Amino acid sequence: MLLSLGLGLLGCARRSFEGQALAPAALAAHRTVAILPFAVQLERLRDVVAHAGVWARDSAARPLGSTLENGLLAERRQMGYQLQAALQAEFMRQQAERPATCTFQNPAETNQRLARAGITYENLPTRSMAELRAALGVDAVLAGQTTMHQLLPGGVSIAVFVLSNGANPMADNTVQTALDIYDTQTGQLVWRFDHELRGKPSTSAVALAKALVRDMKGEVPYLKK
Repeated sequence: MLLSLGLGLLGCARRSFEGQALAPAALAAHRTVAILPFAVQLERLRDVVAHAGVWARDSAARPLGSTLENGLLAERRQMGYQLQAALQAEFMRQQAERPATCTFQNPAETNQRLARAGITYENLPTRSMAELRAALGVDAVLAGQTTMHQLLPGGVSIAVFVLSNGANPMADNTVQTALDIYDTQTGQLVWRFDHELRGKPSTSAVALAKALVRDMKGEVPYLKK
């Protein structure tokens, strides 16, 4: 019974979102936009337990700890690039139905240009808007930040959710995403969109990108209404 109910709950999530155009005139003037690799944070109970286990076994086990940390960094980086590509794909799909006032730079070109300028996934947050403009040659950049918070593993979370009639907050997992558009000429934040999925959200990059674009509705500044 738990399995059958769980399968029905896997894709279920409660949504909340809010968008805000902070500088409509600047948005209207943009003709080229680059989507940056997302900054991703993974907050999962399994990682905390694994990390504690490594250090509890042997206080000198630094290589094991380093391996675990490196694995988490690699997972965050991979998800960051996947979200960048998935969001671009969703925008392209929308453009087929609603003309855009700008051109979105291909993510492969964006990443190649960043690499040539010595800008890596790890040091991207420390680089100035002037450096990004020089490297990418675009009018604006869209930066995404996603935090995936999983208190309990998927199967356990579903069981707790079902047995508590959805009343136990420990059953809730969340995916919180903030999208910000910056004008590269001025460095000004010109648009932002805050989004949260709570309950049993999918952690797939493609599913999250689809949810973001769906919930933006008519708020995407570059797609004509």
